[in-house]
Amino acid sequence: MTAFPQQFPEHPSLVLAVTPADRQAAVERLRAAYDEGAITGSDYDRRVGMAAMAQSRRDLNTAFLGLVDISADDVRRTMVPESGRALAVAAHLSGWVLFLVGPLVCFALAPAGSYARREAAKAVNLSALAFLGLVIAALVAVVDDHVGGPLAFLIAGCWWLTSLVAAVQAARGNDWHHPLTRWLPFEVVRG
Repeated sequence: MTAFPQQFPEHPSLVLAVTPADRQAAVERLRAAYDEGAITGSDYDRRVGMAAMAQSRRDLNTAFLGLVDISADDVRRTMVPESGRALAVAAHLSGWVLFLVGPLVCFALAPAGSYARREAAKAVNLSALAFLGLVIAALVAVVDDHVGGPLAFLIAGCWWLTSLVAAVQAARGNDWHHPLTRWLPFEVVRG
């Protein structure tokens, strides 16, 4: 097993929750390693226990320590390519000038399944949510301008700030999700 220098950032997927299907696939891989003689019976039992108790990808990966040899080149290949980051940042910042059109253009330009496409989808969804909020604020302003005006200003400010945060996170290659998506799973497009 190769030790990595501290220069490699932790991959964002390591904190993702593990599903029962993930655990089952890990057990099957461990069984194959046992059948091939790569691990002993007691080591197999210990590793299967670790896989069964895993809550995150990081936990599940520990069941394979010493079985899988990962080189620094493997890690580099799994990191987000620079070109994907640039388009992802453009998707988030283009909304400032072109509102919903900019992120939609970036979404259309990004290859399917790529980091840039996922980030562009987030930018489209955030802009659409901001647009919906501004429409609601305009309706409120018709009834009471003292509430609708500040509400529109607050929504626009939050959209601008979170677009900036998303762009910075995209530049770093992180898979950042807007905090509102926890309570309001609003999606116009999916990356």
